[in-house]
Amino acid sequence: MMPALLIRPAMHPLLRGQLPALAGLVLPLAWLATQKGPAALGPLALVAAIALVFQFLFARIRGQGFGLEGLAMAALVALLVPETAPAWQLGLGATFGIVIGLLIFGGPGRNIVHPAVAALTFLMFSFAGESYRTTPDFPLWTLAPALVLLLVSGQANWRLLAGGMLGFLALGWTQADLTGNGLFWLVLLYFVADPVASAATNWGRVLSGLLWGGLAGLFLQAGTPLSALVFAALMNAIFAPLLDQIVIAINVARRRRRHG
Repeated sequence: MMPALLIRPAMHPLLRGQLPALAGLVLPLAWLATQKGPAALGPLALVAAIALVFQFLFARIRGQGFGLEGLAMAALVALLVPETAPAWQLGLGATFGIVIGLLIFGGPGRNIVHPAVAALTFLMFSFAGESYRTTPDFPLWTLAPALVLLLVSGQANWRLLAGGMLGFLALGWTQADLTGNGLFWLVLLYFVADPVASAATNWGRVLSGLLWGGLAGLFLQAGTPLSALVFAALMNAIFAPLLDQIVIAINVARRRRRHG
């Protein structure tokens, strides 16, 4: 008989894959379109087209399935870059994000960082003179569906979310009002709590959240909120496997001492 701890309830098909993530972004995108006009969604169409083309090509070459990760990346990039961003720069960023951030590692589920994080960091570093580090402003209530959908589907772990809040409030208390901005929760829910690019152990998730929150609080001292949160998410994804290894090593050592 399978141990009780290994038995998990079956998940509804609509809650699998990228569907909860995409559904959670509908309201922020709709709010963006109503506030800045349909032209604000231009980056969405451009990045989505590039991402889907590369996904299709890699899927055909490798004989793999075709997912919706490119659409999620495009929606996140569209929410966080200015609508006046040059198309050729967005094209380079989208290519870097989907190829280097996702496909080069073997496809969905094997990437180290979220492809949108890779795309945004590329744009911020490569085109420092542009306004890619400008902090977008959209209301917190637009992320309410995303919070519910990602928690219910299991794509966002509450331990990681709690750790992120505590870590940020501990070192970023001077800008604690940022937690009431949709940007903070967008990065925390989609970049930091990404089930592929985050820690997998329970205590690893807590430590991962604390690390991201602490780094974001430190980076805020010298950067904009957008750059601080995204760069902290990049560093957090890089160190997530190490945090899991530390937690596993501690658990193994404790069991050895307990059982001789």
